[in-house]
Amino acid sequence: MHVCLINPPRIQPKAWGKPSVYQPMDIAYVAAVLEKNHTVLVIDVPNEGWELLEEIEGGGKYRQGLSNTEIVARIQKFQPKLVVISVPYSGWATAAFDVAKTIKTAQPHLKIALIGLHASSRPTQCLTQTNVDFVVTGEPEITILELANTIENETQNFKEVKGLSFIENNQIVTTTLRPFIEDLDTLPFPARHLLPMKEFFEAAKKIPISGNLKKPSIRMLTTRGCPYGCVFCSNHITMGRKWRARSAENVVAEIEQIVKTYGKHQIDFLDDNIAFNRERLVKICNLLIEKRLNVEWCTPNGVRADALDPQLLTLMHKAGCKKILVAPESGVQHIVDEVLKKKQNLQRVEEAVAAAHKVGIKVGCFFILGMIGETKEDMKQTIQFAHKLRRLGAEYFYFSYATPLYGTELYRQAKEGNYLTNNFSDDALSAVQPLI
Repeated sequence: MHVCLINPPRIQPKAWGKPSVYQPMDIAYVAAVLEKNHTVLVIDVPNEGWELLEEIEGGGKYRQGLSNTEIVARIQKFQPKLVVISVPYSGWATAAFDVAKTIKTAQPHLKIALIGLHASSRPTQCLTQTNVDFVVTGEPEITILELANTIENETQNFKEVKGLSFIENNQIVTTTLRPFIEDLDTLPFPARHLLPMKEFFEAAKKIPISGNLKKPSIRMLTTRGCPYGCVFCSNHITMGRKWRARSAENVVAEIEQIVKTYGKHQIDFLDDNIAFNRERLVKICNLLIEKRLNVEWCTPNGVRADALDPQLLTLMHKAGCKKILVAPESGVQHIVDEVLKKKQNLQRVEEAVAAAHKVGIKVGCFFILGMIGETKEDMKQTIQFAHKLRRLGAEYFYFSYATPLYGTELYRQAKEGNYLTNNFSDDALSAVQPLI
């Protein structure tokens, strides 16, 4: 059966400048699982049309990517039975719904499914879009495979597919949650050959991803899940609370494939907790050194400072680590512990920044301002702490407004405390801007 996967247009405020490009890892993994049994087409709308910027909403935002006309033409040529649209961020949901409506209008018989963080956090809201047939909650790979198999076999027994929501007899049906994948080594490597990698590398030279090194890089994910309870984070909705990891051998094998296939030696590890298991990270570093892959890598999503020490940082640098980001989030310890619920000792952050700088690893720092329960004095102390980290060797600083993402503890607090304005919506989330 033919299955089409779509990375929808990217929409962001013009104030941010031109949208950067990224590789959609969720689609790449789903495609890799599907292509063993089905014929797969990926339409990577923002990357294939990275030069196509359309001003929308009175000139306040950019829409980046292929036109809806081009998307429909590609689908009509491919003739899939299932179209899967990724919605990684709530701020991009409107664009995804618009694509779904355009496809349904052109080919009403097609089944459309949504995956991604927004879909997992708001499945009922997504199903109110009359053009959406299915919504996947949690990790999408196996759920989409079983959904595709069910459609192909024409059994229509969708209630047997775990992790799925759909409408039947005017009622929303939500099946049993799918257990998270325990052995990540069982997943194939992402199907990068189905992504527009050539276009991505070309775009990355002109509009590099903020915070990364300047060379065109390839994204990798080596772990899933996070056991910490930060109130602002929504990743647990799709990846769970339990930390799960690919083996060091599996990770390095993928890096070898990347170097051989694309000749690229720059890796962005998207893990939230790549250093959670020190022994595993040590093994990855030692294998990289042993195999002389000559890769450079960084951790753009951040790494917990309390997982780092001078010996580990020295080994990481020897294995090619050029930049890390740490996330104190606040410079006030009781805000970190009681408001953010991050449970990270700020003294350890200082030590990690100084140690990384000493061994030659560049350091960036994430901060959040405006949390519920935070005072102006707390925010002043956070800025002072950032200056202290600069003196210790940190070079990059990212200050973000507190954002109540759907499915987070912060969203619940904001809703129950009546902090949300009347115009709060998916579109409002797309207007959040980092202060760099």
